[in-house]
Amino acid sequence: MREAESKPCPPDGPTRRQEPIGRGPTAHVSVARLLVTGLEGTGGDGAALARRAGLPEQVPDNDDARVPTDHLSRLWRLGLGANDDPCLGVKAAGRWRFGRLRLMDYLVANAQTVTEMFTVMQQYSALLNTAPNEIRLTGGAGSTGKGTVTYQIRSGDPDVDAMASQYAMATVLFRARYVAGREIRPLHVGLTSGPPAQHRELADRLGARRLDFGADATTMTLASADLSLPLPDADARLGAVLRQHAADVIAAQARPSPWSDRLRQVIVAQLAGGGLSLQAVARALALSPRSLQRRLAEEGTTWRDLVETVRHDRATALLAGGATRKEVAARLGFSDTRALRAALRRWRTDPGAAGARIPPS
Repeated sequence: MREAESKPCPPDGPTRRQEPIGRGPTAHVSVARLLVTGLEGTGGDGAALARRAGLPEQVPDNDDARVPTDHLSRLWRLGLGANDDPCLGVKAAGRWRFGRLRLMDYLVANAQTVTEMFTVMQQYSALLNTAPNEIRLTGGAGSTGKGTVTYQIRSGDPDVDAMASQYAMATVLFRARYVAGREIRPLHVGLTSGPPAQHRELADRLGARRLDFGADATTMTLASADLSLPLPDADARLGAVLRQHAADVIAAQARPSPWSDRLRQVIVAQLAGGGLSLQAVARALALSPRSLQRRLAEEGTTWRDLVETVRHDRATALLAGGATRKEVAARLGFSDTRALRAALRRWRTDPGAAGARIPPS
C-alpha cells in the first residue's frame, strides 16, 4: 500500500526540449534508471548490465534526457541471461516509487478515476517511450462490468517482450494501487510467456484471481468497481495544466533539432568522402572530440550508435530511391557490397528486397 509521500506537484522548473540525435524510438531516462534499479533489486549488477547494454556511464541527471529503446531491449536480454526467475518483471517493478517516472506519475495521480488514469497513461505514453508498443483500455466502468488493460512491448524479441511486458503491467498495477490508496486485485492477468514450473509467487505478487500464460498480448482485467474508484488526492486544475504541459513536451520531441540535423549532414558528407572520424566531425562542428562525445551522451546516444543510425537511414532512402548496392556502399563508406549486405542483415531490413520492411524496434 502507499507510503507517506507528498505528490501534488511535479518537480519544479521547466522541461527543456532534448531531441534524440538517433531519431529512432527513445525512452525517457527515468525509464532506464528505474529498470536498472529494478534489475539491481533482483540481485543483478545494474551498473555492469547498463554498461554492457550501451547506456552511457554518466546518464544525464535532468528531466529531458532520452535513451534509445534498443538499449532497454539489450538491458532486458542481459538481465534475462543473468536471471531465469519467471517473476523477474514483477520483482523489478516492485522498485517503482511515486515520482520516479517523473511527469507521467504526476499526470496519472491527478486523473479523477482509475479509468481516467489508464486513459491518460495511453494518451501520453510517448513521454516514457516512443516505440510502437500496444497500450489501451477496453471496456471500463459502467459498460461490461469490467475493463481490460493491454500493455504489450513489441521489440521483436519474444523473450524480452514477454518479460518487459510483465514488468510494465506490474508497474501500472502498483501505480494504480498507490494513487487509488487501496488494494486492487485483477480479475485476470494474461501473460505471453509460457507457464513456469511454479507460478504461485507470480500470482501472489500480482494479486491476480486468475493467471493464464501463452496469451497473444499481456493483459490485466479489472472489475468495474475498481475502475470507477476516485483518486483521493487528484487535483482537477493541476491535472489540466499537467496534460497541456505533457502535450507540449511530446510536440517538442517531434520537432527537428537544427544541431542534430547539422551533425547528421556532416556525418553523411564524411561517409561519402571516406574520411569519417569523430575527430573530423568535431572539427567540422567547431567542437573538441570530448565536447562532442559529451553532447552525444546528453542526448542519449554514442558515436558508434549514431553512425550506425545515419548509415541505416541513408541506405534505406538510397536503395528505396533506386540506387544500386555498389553506389550505396561507396556513398556510405562500406568497403564493398558484401559489407553493405552484412549491415542490411544486421539491421534486419533490405529495402531492395520484395516485401521488405523496417521492423519496429
